Amino acid sequence: MSDFLKKLYAFPFVAAVYVWLSLSGFFVYPFFLITGFKEAQLRNFIYVQGSVVQLAILFVSVFNKKITKKRLIERPSILVANHPCTYDTFLFSDFGIKNLVCIAKGWPFRIPFYGTYIAKGGYINSDGKTAEQIIEEVRKKLSQGLHIGIFPEGTRRKTTGRFHSLAFEAAIKTKTPVVPFVIKGLEELLPPGSYFPKKADVEYIQLDSVSPKQFEGDAGGLKMARYVKKLIVSQLK
Repeated sequence: MSDFLKKLYAFPFVAAVYVWLSLSGFFVYPFFLITGFKEAQLRNFIYVQGSVVQLAILFVSVFNKKITKKRLIERPSILVANHPCTYDTFLFSDFGIKNLVCIAKGWPFRIPFYGTYIAKGGYINSDGKTAEQIIEEVRKKLSQGLHIGIFPEGTRRKTTGRFHSLAFEAAIKTKTPVVPFVIKGLEELLPPGSYFPKKADVEYIQLDSVSPKQFEGDAGGLKMARYVKKLIVSQLK
């Protein structure tokens, strides 16, 4: 199939995603306003939004979407993944993870409705904060039984870039395991900088958790970042 036909096929599904995210966010706003923007309800709603996005990705891939899961993650953990596409933030819906907050830069918090929901749902805005302040917020969220989602590259990249050490410093200081996830195919479905999606096969892989104990000591966060990136990249080949 040519690139043109792949884009022609994918466009209606991706357009439906944007319509769904916009309209669902708009119509449920009065409910959340009346009920006081309860964190758990907001996180459940974000999970539902993500599940619909993942359904659309299933159609775009023409059902060539594979998910490799490990056992259910029960202990609050730090979840990391490569970051090839805008839709990566909805990855965790396909793994049944609802009790989750993510660390993100400021721009998603400025998106109408969605930005309000993630802010009041407990997501961590990293803009204007030191690493120590972010790690302290991570500690509080973990103590509430929540997983922390973060994309260590910090921005979308078609080819996996350097992993920043913040997530791994947080793991070491809070003695929390890191669970790596691999995203394959979304870099073709909607590459960074592209506004025209196209059909692509998609695969998500959950890897074994990584204990921070072996990385305690000098430059532990950097060493752990390199180690986890190597695990993820090895699955992308």
